[in-house]
Amino acid sequence: MIKKLRRIFILFLVADLFVAGYLIFHYAKNLVPNQLFAFVGETEEVALPFGFYTQESKETLMVTNQNNGFSVLSQETGEYHVPVSLFGVVLVKNVNVRVIERMEVAPSGEPIGIYVETNGLLVLDTAEIEGRDGLTYEPGGNILKSGDYILQWEGTPVATITQLNAAIQETENKKASVTIRRNGERMKVAIRPVLATDRTYKIGAWVREDTQGIGTLTYVTREGKFGTLGHGITDSDTGSLLNLQDGELYRTKILGITQGKDGEPGELQGYINMVAANEIGEIKKNTSMGVFGQMRQEDIGDYTTEFLPVGIKQKIRKGKAWLYANLEGTSKKYEIVIEDINTNSNDNKSMIIRVTDKQLLKLTGGIVQGMSGSPIIQGGKIIGAVTHVLVDDPTRGYGVFIENMLVQ
Repeated sequence: MIKKLRRIFILFLVADLFVAGYLIFHYAKNLVPNQLFAFVGETEEVALPFGFYTQESKETLMVTNQNNGFSVLSQETGEYHVPVSLFGVVLVKNVNVRVIERMEVAPSGEPIGIYVETNGLLVLDTAEIEGRDGLTYEPGGNILKSGDYILQWEGTPVATITQLNAAIQETENKKASVTIRRNGERMKVAIRPVLATDRTYKIGAWVREDTQGIGTLTYVTREGKFGTLGHGITDSDTGSLLNLQDGELYRTKILGITQGKDGEPGELQGYINMVAANEIGEIKKNTSMGVFGQMRQEDIGDYTTEFLPVGIKQKIRKGKAWLYANLEGTSKKYEIVIEDINTNSNDNKSMIIRVTDKQLLKLTGGIVQGMSGSPIIQGGKIIGAVTHVLVDDPTRGYGVFIENMLVQ
């Protein structure tokens, strides 16, 4: 009996050691970066957990093992893969190293108005219709899905709700061929409009054609390229990233601030006068890492001050940093603390930050809607941008690495 219990004990001990080893290995593996940036002609050092090594190289990318890590150096731009293994035996992962030219951009912090037109009409949902005959129909049901984009009706492009409605009325109750885009793929579906009680034909679909809002300009390059928001423009109903056809950046004025409270995000209240004289740039791209485009040359000076070097993620440290925002008539810096850094983040929640500046807390209560895109500065370098607020604690929020915005 004692021998049997001893065997069971040993088995449990071995199993515990195996599980512990597995968890420790994966914890250490997550500390190894998936991707990192380095500047041409500059040695970049990368920390590794104990027991992890890389394969040294004297090629275009010079790789050298060091105590608790390795260094890379290249005189040319390019993309490379550096293998990292456990005790030099078990391959753990290939670190993607992108060597780029050193960059400087101007952190802005100025409020901007954003107007975008979707590439097609975004379907929010389908609904039932009470027909003229007293029956209930859902012509778009099981045909259109939330997140689809309606592109054409009977081969004719429909860019606005007015155009779509006109095409539906012309079709009457005949079956129509409708071109849609779903998950990036174009396809054709057939829809038969229904005569509703108000004597108009309907397809029972809620659609949206454009959107607008207020954000904060993150950076501007010397050539006038800009990035803002730090996250993509998504539809508030479907949560899907909007597929843009066109968009403009406008001057805007902050008229008031609703303070954030626990469970109630605040917001910047502004006014966008969308006239040609107030247009300052063209939006060209909407991605999960932000909104990007080209600013008019004559407006660059109004949205830039000093140009700062770009700080890459492995140089970021927990502790004091600064947030730029124009909340009082001019862009100024407010003190924050970086509480956590996820170097392997592949989304726009790479850092957790906390507002500590008393004046900013008095003005906004922390981070509010409209501050998305506010640049984050540490050590005299621009390292990221504010992206989201933590709803349960408006003094805290997320930030994205600036390098993730610059490579979009």
